[in-house]
Amino acid sequence: MFAESGPWVGRILRQDPQLARLHSWLPSLAPGRAGSAAGERPAVVEALSERETEVLRKAAQLLSTEEIAAELYVSANTVKTHLKSIYRKLSATRRSEAVHRAQDLGIL
Repeated sequence: MFAESGPWVGRILRQDPQLARLHSWLPSLAPGRAGSAAGERPAVVEALSERETEVLRKAAQLLSTEEIAAELYVSANTVKTHLKSIYRKLSATRRSEAVHRAQDLGIL
């Protein structure tokens, strides 16, 4: 049932772990098992580089690829390459998902 609910279930349980203890039917997220609830992905595949973190911060400000490129003095293709690497490392498929995962993990 939680596989279809999305990552928000794990997020809620991490914010309020007592919720899982009060309701035995909820999955528990024991320490060291972050991201192990049904339907969740591993925390981080690999640490983000300083530049990837910078690109992700700009993406969190809802800047377009071209705007990020202009602010960082790189090409739009370089930004796209960084974004692909960020998605892979955070097991995300979209900018918003990557930003939310980074916020959940304390990267942003």
